[in-house]
Amino acid sequence: MAAADRQSPTLPVLPAYNLQLHAGSLENSPMDLKLSRRSAVCGRTAPDRRNPSRGFTVLELLVCLGIIGVLLSLLIPAISRAHRSARRAQCQNNLKQLNLALGMYHDLHETFPPGYVSRDVRPDDAAPAETGSGFAWGSMILGLLEQGAMASGIDFHVDATDPANFGLASSFITTFLCPTAMAGPAFEVELDWGPFLLGTSSYVGMYGFGSLAEQPGAPPGPGILYRNSYVPISKVRDGCSNTILLGERVGRYITSPDRAPIDAEATWVAAVPGAFRPAGLADHPDYWEGPASLVLGTAGQDAPFPVQVRPNVDTYIGGFSSHHGGGFHAGMADTSVRFLYDGIDFTTFRRLAQRDDREPIGDF
Repeated sequence: MAAADRQSPTLPVLPAYNLQLHAGSLENSPMDLKLSRRSAVCGRTAPDRRNPSRGFTVLELLVCLGIIGVLLSLLIPAISRAHRSARRAQCQNNLKQLNLALGMYHDLHETFPPGYVSRDVRPDDAAPAETGSGFAWGSMILGLLEQGAMASGIDFHVDATDPANFGLASSFITTFLCPTAMAGPAFEVELDWGPFLLGTSSYVGMYGFGSLAEQPGAPPGPGILYRNSYVPISKVRDGCSNTILLGERVGRYITSPDRAPIDAEATWVAAVPGAFRPAGLADHPDYWEGPASLVLGTAGQDAPFPVQVRPNVDTYIGGFSSHHGGGFHAGMADTSVRFLYDGIDFTTFRRLAQRDDREPIGDF
């Protein structure tokens, strides 16, 4: 047969979808192509099963909220405790700085500073006999608390209430204020000629045992700081670690909802002559306390009537107290700081307040 008579074999024509199948097999799986063809016939798009998307169910949301609530109930009390601990530590540090400053004052002058100064009075004179200057132990250690500029600005040769001292007398000093204090940076006392503004302090000196109004310069059970006192360490015969030098006091007592609050503010500046305030004693509502209560605290008194001043228990403006809960910080004469609990035995507390009672104290 001649070559011209030979015919080339005809190749069969493949359906279009077979070509598409062949071309797409390099990228898609047979199952995906099958779904695509079925979807094309039915007129809808096939769902993408490789990336499913859906929201929270109500049950899952409630479970998440419950977990968050449990975590918050655990965290909030812990944060609150941490804040309280930080404030308590700061207060303890403040008292430590004051103790060290008093110790340095003793090293320089061989005596602790007087609780406060009053001219022309005998030791056994009562508070109404007091005259200026009134400057207290806090103002005498300013230079040892890195407050030299303020110390040099005070004129100690005139009264604390002299116009020359008006501005500085109301100054706020961080070291003298406990972080938990609710009092403002300054407060007023009423004098015969009008109100006088004093810088606030959360810390007062330990007078000992006796009346701050009747015996401010001669306590029957002497501590270290009282009117015109000059006490060297050699006279702290009970031991410096067993004798309170400073302690805390809150600025206001709230005894009950139906009674007015009792103002018990203290200051670092002075025991201002003529500054008498209600003592806050429930059994003696008409009794007024003297200027010494502005800078000192007592453990109690036998005269003119007996009073036991238990820390954080008895509402008396000449006592000791704090907002820390459970007790108050006390700076000892050896510069240590102790936290004395509310339940401390009163006899023990009284012995700690006195420097020379020669009585055993025991644990506290």
